[in-house]
Amino acid sequence: MPLHSLLLCRDNGTVQFLTRGLKELGVDVESCSEPEDALRRLREQRFEAVVIDDEDRAGAALILRSLKTLPSSKNSLKIVLTDSHTMLATAFASETHLVIYKPISADRLRNSLRALHNLIGRRPKRGFTRIGVKVPAVLQVSERHQVSASILDISQGGVALSTPHGSPRLKSLSLKFALPGRTGMITTSAEVVWSDVRGRLGAQFVNMEPAQQTMLSEWISAQSLAKRMRKNHATRPQA
Repeated sequence: MPLHSLLLCRDNGTVQFLTRGLKELGVDVESCSEPEDALRRLREQRFEAVVIDDEDRAGAALILRSLKTLPSSKNSLKIVLTDSHTMLATAFASETHLVIYKPISADRLRNSLRALHNLIGRRPKRGFTRIGVKVPAVLQVSERHQVSASILDISQGGVALSTPHGSPRLKSLSLKFALPGRTGMITTSAEVVWSDVRGRLGAQFVNMEPAQQTMLSEWISAQSLAKRMRKNHATRPQA
C-alpha cells in the first residue's frame, strides 16, 4: 500500500516535480498551498510524511510546531524544503527528519529521496552507481575551520557522509579524501543537497578536476565489477 504524504507548497512547478519523485518512491501526495488548510488536513487525517516548503516561513514554522503536538502526526516524517540558514535552526529544533536544500534540481531530488528511503524503508530508482564504504574525509567548512567526517557511500556524482557531532549547517564545502586502495587524494568542492536527523548529509560534487573524475570513475567501475564477480561466484552451482 502506498504511503500518504502532505505537501505544503505554493509553487505549482515544485508541487508537480516533488509529486513525480515521491510517487517513484511509492508515496502518494496530497498538496495544499496555505498553512491553515494544511493544519486542517493534519487534524483530520494521518500522513506518514509531511513536506513543508519554507517560502511562507511563518506558515512553515506554524506547521512544524503543530506537528509536535498533534497526536495524528506523532510518527510522521517531517521534511523541510529551504534555502535559508535561519529556517534550518527552526527545522532542526522541531526534530525535522530531512532537510532538502533549494533550488531543487533533478539530481538534488534524487539524492534526497535516496536519503528518504532509508527513513521510510522504500527504495527509489537509482541514477549513479553507489558504492558503500567507510572512508575518512576532511570537510573544509570555512577558511579556518575543518571537520572530520566519514564517507558512507560514494558515486560519480557525490557522497553521503556523517560527522562525529552531527551535520554542520552549511550549503557548500570543500571535501578531501582518498579512495580505498588508491594513493592519490581527491579534493573537490561540493554542494550540500540534504541533511537528516541522524546527523548525515549528502553532498554533490562541483567542478571536480577531470583527472580526479577519471580516477573516481575507474575506481567505481572496478568496485562494481568486483561486486558482480562475487555475486556470480556465490550463486554458481557447486560441482
